[in-house]
Amino acid sequence: MDGGSILADALIVGGGPAGSAAGITLASLGFQVVLCEREAFPRERVGEALHPGVDSLLRELGLEAAALDAVTGARFDGAEIDWAGRRRTELLGADAGGPWLGRQVRRAAFDQLLLERAAAAGARVLQPCGALEALREDDRVTGALTDRGEVRCRVLVDASGPARWLGRRLDLPGVERSPRLVVRYGYVRGDCAERVGRPALTGDATGWSWIARVDADRFQWVRLDLEPVERPRDWRPDALAGLEPEGPSRGAEMGWRITQPAGPGWLIAGDAAAQLDPTSSHGVLKALMSGLMAGRTAAAMLRGGDPVAGAAAYARWLEGWFETDVRALRAMYAELGAGWAQGLQR
Repeated sequence: MDGGSILADALIVGGGPAGSAAGITLASLGFQVVLCEREAFPRERVGEALHPGVDSLLRELGLEAAALDAVTGARFDGAEIDWAGRRRTELLGADAGGPWLGRQVRRAAFDQLLLERAAAAGARVLQPCGALEALREDDRVTGALTDRGEVRCRVLVDASGPARWLGRRLDLPGVERSPRLVVRYGYVRGDCAERVGRPALTGDATGWSWIARVDADRFQWVRLDLEPVERPRDWRPDALAGLEPEGPSRGAEMGWRITQPAGPGWLIAGDAAAQLDPTSSHGVLKALMSGLMAGRTAAAMLRGGDPVAGAAAYARWLEGWFETDVRALRAMYAELGAGWAQGLQR
């Protein structure tokens, strides 16, 4: 403490996968890191499916296979797709060791595991701790006023997710690349032999549904309607109609949006920077990758690298990935007959 302020090399706002990855990266390199997470854990988040390639990334962040196995509720080798009337099985791949397997993680436990890894790497975790205002000198961000006081830093990484804390505080420019898209999701418990194996994605002119087993007797469903539909709070797909709902369904706005991802003294990672709906299929991977890249970029800045060039390189990388995904998603929605996707222009 110095005059009531916490001093750090880097401040990270948000303790989800993107924020934890940034914190692990920076703390492992020896920098003083403060990570603020406004919510107490455990907390539920949609997005449990991890593809096989994530395992190597998580090992790079210091998570052992045994720790990942402990938060994994189910494994899968691919998905059953019925999209615009075309049915197929998409396998994840295989090598000499056999088929590649993805993970359905218990998301609350997975996020807790990552945050604990950040603390073990040396990050100072303040939780619950909400960021209130961005601190600035001239045009540069120098920290944040939190509900625990000021945190002064040399680089700030915003990983606050859909809350987009820094983007809102700085009134950053953003681009909406889709109409408003709202997904509903929920969980049920019981036995559903039809979905014990591979997850299923079904899409038609009305929208799409995703069903996956996420634990021994627990299934998740996600639904996006292309046109507004009133559904009861206990609604679930027909394939899960006989199972017991685990509380009411929930909703989340997941339109495609990108915000300016970097500037003087700051970087934005995860959904706070670029958001897509779940059909992109790699939301957690993108959060981890962008957090890791933000951490590496921040480290280069802290070591005396050109901050303008570093911010620009990070922005190009993130924007390029986003645009690639937008093109793929636009084609998928056009197959369902969504007029806005067919006429969407870059």
